[in-house]
Amino acid sequence: MKKSIKNRIQISIIFLLFIHLNIKGQNVRDSIIFTPLMKINYAFQVPGADLAEKYGWNNNIGASFGYKSKTNSTIEIVGNFIHGNQVKTIQVINPLQNQQGWIINQQGEESRLLLFQRGYNLGINLGKIIPLIGPNKNSGIHIKIGTGWLYHKIRIENENNLIPQLSKENLVFYDRMSMGGYISQYIGYNHMSNDHLVNFSIGFEFMQGITRGMRDYQIDLMGPYKEQNLDFLSAIRIGWIFPIFRQSPNDFYYN
Repeated sequence: MKKSIKNRIQISIIFLLFIHLNIKGQNVRDSIIFTPLMKINYAFQVPGADLAEKYGWNNNIGASFGYKSKTNSTIEIVGNFIHGNQVKTIQVINPLQNQQGWIINQQGEESRLLLFQRGYNLGINLGKIIPLIGPNKNSGIHIKIGTGWLYHKIRIENENNLIPQLSKENLVFYDRMSMGGYISQYIGYNHMSNDHLVNFSIGFEFMQGITRGMRDYQIDLMGPYKEQNLDFLSAIRIGWIFPIFRQSPNDFYYN
């Protein structure tokens, strides 16, 4: 199953590269063009407000699909996966520790736990490219605002899955799952080259979310986790753009 998914991803990337390298026609150099935009991106995110009390920095990787109009307005549907290992809410595993602070597995041995941050954001961005810099009028300062849905939780992994309390069914009692809405702002640079080959973006992104705990019971709290939080994320985001240019008609016609 994993091999099949990996093969599909490889085929998709090759297909995008084929389109990107072989389609020609629109005059990027001299005019503002309409074009669909596909993008893969990465961000290094630093939390703020309540989120900074739970996690440290994280990695954010994802993709977007949208278009750029002939007025340099943009719209994008975005989806990003959040993953990190800087978990500060280590008290969630306190009930698993003995008086010496050890966690004993079902074989009577000390066991090791790893805590990770996992999550995602899904949303929509509206933007405008201001062609103050760059090789053509399709490049320039890119300003965006957005809104969407934010989700995050703690993922616990135990060595060889030998701790019964951390069976798949029981992980929900430790994970501090939270979700809610967010708004975002972005300012950066959007580059579309004259030869269609080098197209990228880089900029600063800021996100403010209001999330709420979604668990009816957490073992360390001995009760529900329904806390409302103000979750901030600041990031440097870079992306590689796959524009889809319209094929121009032939220069010569034959009867």
